Amino acid sequence: MRLSTRVTLIALGFCLAFSTGLAAIILVRSFRAELDSELTRGLTTNALLSGTLSASMEAFSSLEDQERLSRAARVAVRYMPGAGLVAVMDHQGSLIHDNLPLEMAPLLSHIPTALNSYAITRYEETPYQFIRRDFEVMGQRFTLFTAWDLSQVYASAAAQARSAGLIIMGMGILLWALLSLVLKATFRPLLLLERAAKRIGAGDYAARAPQGQKTDEVGQLSEAFNHMAQATQEHIGRLKRQDAAQKQFIADMAHELKTPVTSMIGYADLMRRSPMEAQAQHQALTAILTQGERLERMGQKLLQLSGLNSEAPLDLLPLTAQALFTPALETVAALAREKDILFSVSGGSTLLSGDQDLLITLIQNLLTNAIKASHPGGSVFLSAQPGLVTVRDQGVGIAPEHLPHLTEAFYMADKSRTRSEAGNGLGLALANRIAHSHGARLCFESEPGRGTTVRLLFTSPIHP
Repeated sequence: MRLSTRVTLIALGFCLAFSTGLAAIILVRSFRAELDSELTRGLTTNALLSGTLSASMEAFSSLEDQERLSRAARVAVRYMPGAGLVAVMDHQGSLIHDNLPLEMAPLLSHIPTALNSYAITRYEETPYQFIRRDFEVMGQRFTLFTAWDLSQVYASAAAQARSAGLIIMGMGILLWALLSLVLKATFRPLLLLERAAKRIGAGDYAARAPQGQKTDEVGQLSEAFNHMAQATQEHIGRLKRQDAAQKQFIADMAHELKTPVTSMIGYADLMRRSPMEAQAQHQALTAILTQGERLERMGQKLLQLSGLNSEAPLDLLPLTAQALFTPALETVAALAREKDILFSVSGGSTLLSGDQDLLITLIQNLLTNAIKASHPGGSVFLSAQPGLVTVRDQGVGIAPEHLPHLTEAFYMADKSRTRSEAGNGLGLALANRIAHSHGARLCFESEPGRGTTVRLLFTSPIHP
């Protein structure tokens, strides 16, 4: 059973129970008031008839007793309209006069035994007020018995009960219709929320529930559901991007490994199959060594990237920029000499804070890329300011469409140049990961033919 149906039945049940109880109280009070009025009327009529009988009997006192009493009773009953069913008896219980039909003679057996009392009794399904009144006339005692018909009171009560029942039934039907319409409108957001949940369950993570009144519970539930759906969609998106990046990473790594491995296998197979001159053998061994060193460097960078995936915080220590520049410059000195590159260094006394080994690796990778991009005899500029380290070259530059992808693993803006210089597209990915672990970011500015500037920008100036 749907929630709206249950709410409708519960509300309707409460309303019908309340209205039925209220109607019952009103009907009972109305019935009692009408019955009391009719009972009072019966007693009053009985008392008036008793007085009339007394006066009539005194008026006919000159006649013989039995005739006087009988005529007095007939006259009193005749001229007392609405007296009901009447019987008059003397003190011995002999019937003096009655107006009961013959078939209703058994009514006399219902005369109350207590003096001056009344009782309510049904006779052949008709309710009567049986009244007994004892009175005395000229030293003689008489009993007046009246049967006052109360069927009109009970019939009226039954009619009122039927009318109340029909009214309550009509109100119930009307209330059912109104509740159905109101609850349908009220629970419509829940229905739409259910549909949105089913769509999300089917894989449509962009599905959302309509925003209703945020002040009511349904609106707040819809808002909370949408927040949950948004978080779920973003999480699924991240998982998909991570999965795609992982697959791409593995594919790119396999591709990058294939080139040096193929080269090494080719040279080794050539040396195995046929004798070679010393110079050719030296060239082959040199090529194998070069490709092996490239694989080693690639492995080291992959291990460093994997190690930086940990969420453990770094131990940041105070240091100067010069403590980073000197080891990094020494590492790339041989590569710089090959291309006759000059370094311009400034800001070595700037105070920074971080993991020294990781920051040296970052700066080394930036310097390596700057040297590779520079023309022979060019210059590379290395500087530091509070919260900022800058590496700038005057080399070939990078096209704008490549700038957003430079920190992606294995991405190469110029694949032919990079491979010729034993690159693998991991240097900037590693540098970017190191920057993030220090609460910093890498910013690239470049223009083809005019060089590239890379800034290591900390979130705020870092002091020891």
